[in-house]
Amino acid sequence: MAGSERRSPAGEYLRAAGIVAVSTAICLVLRRRLATIDIAMLLLIGVVVVSARYRRGPALLATALSIAAFDFLFVPPYYTFNVHDTAYYLTFGVMLIVALTLSGLTARIRDQAEAAAEREQRTAALYAMDRELAAASDTPGLLAIAASHLGRAGDGDATILLEETIVGTDGQLSWPVAGGFESAAVRVAATWAYERRKPAGWCMPNCGEAEALVAPLATATARLGLAVLRPANPDHQLSDADRETVLALIEQAALALERRQLAERGERARREVEAERLRTALLSSLSHDLRTPLASIEGAASSLLEDPGSLPHDVRRELLESILEESRRMTRLVGNLLDMIRVETGTLAVQKSWQPLEEAVGVALLRLEERLRGHPVKVLLPSDLPLVPIDELLIEQVLLNLLENAVRYTPAGTPIGISAWSEPGAVVVEMADRGPGVPPGEEEAVFERFYRTSCEASADAGAGSGLGLTICRGIITAHGGRIWLERRAGGGTVVRFTLPLAGPPVEAVPSELAAG
Repeated sequence: MAGSERRSPAGEYLRAAGIVAVSTAICLVLRRRLATIDIAMLLLIGVVVVSARYRRGPALLATALSIAAFDFLFVPPYYTFNVHDTAYYLTFGVMLIVALTLSGLTARIRDQAEAAAEREQRTAALYAMDRELAAASDTPGLLAIAASHLGRAGDGDATILLEETIVGTDGQLSWPVAGGFESAAVRVAATWAYERRKPAGWCMPNCGEAEALVAPLATATARLGLAVLRPANPDHQLSDADRETVLALIEQAALALERRQLAERGERARREVEAERLRTALLSSLSHDLRTPLASIEGAASSLLEDPGSLPHDVRRELLESILEESRRMTRLVGNLLDMIRVETGTLAVQKSWQPLEEAVGVALLRLEERLRGHPVKVLLPSDLPLVPIDELLIEQVLLNLLENAVRYTPAGTPIGISAWSEPGAVVVEMADRGPGVPPGEEEAVFERFYRTSCEASADAGAGSGLGLTICRGIITAHGGRIWLERRAGGGTVVRFTLPLAGPPVEAVPSELAAG
């Protein structure tokens, strides 16, 4: 607190004199019944009461008045300050020493209690701001929280200026036209505070004529900007405790801002490393997985070109079908790679509309009709299955990837089942096969990109890129659902995913179409 607040107001001196007067009156009433030393003890009680309630000044006044009253009213001869018995001087001295000691002790205890209360208040303010700063989701939100707490602590409005907003490309300082910088004194204080990394302006010894307090937002390793506190009443001076609280809040805001900036830089670096790793993996996958279909296409095409007349018709047709099949395989592979990039970069756009699920299932089955000839497919979709809000093309891609996995990793002739049913707030879609299944413990790992189980590698080496299930999860997650895999009783794999029944409003059917 400020020195002015440490001084005792005049009312405390008056109340101290009143307490001495009351104790003196009690002693006058009891003068004939009490010994002189007992009266001195009663007067000391009044001094103790004053020392416990007020500061050193009123306690000293109470001490002086009590000794004077004791000498004047209770030491013979009465009603005079003459002392015939010199032994009373020892009593006066003891009273003075005891009163001074008590007042000093009580003043020290009071100062310690006030200091503890100030520390508690400062700690509470720091804790409250730290708790809100921890919940801030971005840098603007963090700055707004810090400014709000600074304004409350300093009884005014606070603004935090970042380094990049006040330092131009030429290295020169540039102050905003508002926010207290209309005053030349504030601009001078801000320049002084920024250059010397010390607070200046209102309530500070440096540039104290400024109407705002300006403090550097800096840590031991970085200069981040400035905090500007504009008081509601510039004529009112902050107490020492409040000023220390404001400066502590500014220091804490600087540390929180530095942590946020370091975290953002770390996140950017992590994303760059992850993007570079993804690019490397995609290029590796592309070069590996395209080699087989390209070799097949090249071999078939060269056979057709070398001596087309000598090849039987069925051989030529088989070669052309091989070229077509491998081309489609390359198209699907490149499509999966592009979809993977969209999933990883967060650019996968979902255009939902209410669609019957059987249409997406039918299109997926039609597109894989050739590959599904060796697998009987059983579709079980209830007639009362509701419309679902989906991006039809993306859900078709999910079904295509799941069907391709079932065809690729299950023996020929084994059935594939597709079913769906309603649950509260969602539709569940299931695809089941009778293949070797996923090894135990790998049910979650198969959704990681480029992950292939040992069963997959042995079943069809090089046939897949390990991206299909990763893309499926990205698409289903973008729809607000979830996808998971389970081992099927009796052998095989079951993949299920949910489609939440929450989406855009259902458009009304035109009356003429409804009537028709």
